[in-house]
Amino acid sequence: DTGMHRLGAPPGQVAELHRRLLACGKLAGPPVLTTHFACADQLDHPATAAQIERFEQLTGPLAGVRSAANSPATLAWPASHYDWIRPGFMLWGNSPFTVPHPQADTLRPVMTLVSSVISLREVEAGECVGYGATWQATRPSRIATVTVGYGDGYPRGAGNGTPVLVKGHRAALAGRVSMDMITVDVTDLPPVAIGDPVVLWGNGLPVGEVAEHAQTIGYELLTRMPARVPRRVVVD
Repeated sequence: DTGMHRLGAPPGQVAELHRRLLACGKLAGPPVLTTHFACADQLDHPATAAQIERFEQLTGPLAGVRSAANSPATLAWPASHYDWIRPGFMLWGNSPFTVPHPQADTLRPVMTLVSSVISLREVEAGECVGYGATWQATRPSRIATVTVGYGDGYPRGAGNGTPVLVKGHRAALAGRVSMDMITVDVTDLPPVAIGDPVVLWGNGLPVGEVAEHAQTIGYELLTRMPARVPRRVVVD
């Protein structure tokens, strides 16, 4: 435990626990000395450098291989690579950072959540859309209904203005997310028709951007997809 304070041996016990581990006679190979970073996705946070230094001090005299780097550390903290790295979120092809990063920005998302337009309607200025009337048209508007909702893993917390891609063009959520549907303002887009594809996140729209509008993180959106969403594997 170099500072995460969630799991791990207290620093003062590391040497003794390592000695006992080597003496137990049950090891299949060299022990792997690990730690986990609390703030590696925050590039200007001093905690990561402090954790690396503490890890060096604790493990330098000990036999075994070392592993510390999670996804953000793999991309941005080369001093943490040691013998093994442990990429997780980046294997989905998404950046673990909320700011641009030259390595993370080259990743390609391996999961795209796609739906389609099932309805179109004209809404007059002053009219509201969706539960709670949280979105009100400030002009005559064209609203597309898309068949996806929180029952499909799309975050209910995504607010007005959350981006979606309709036929590759950016549009904005208009109104609350329902269980099975969302409504999107497509007024300024080229002509939209029923059946047109809609990307909720993935190719062309980073999941982290959607997550930020929902006041969560991309990790949560990707890992909580329910079984009712059809999966299609495409080999590129």
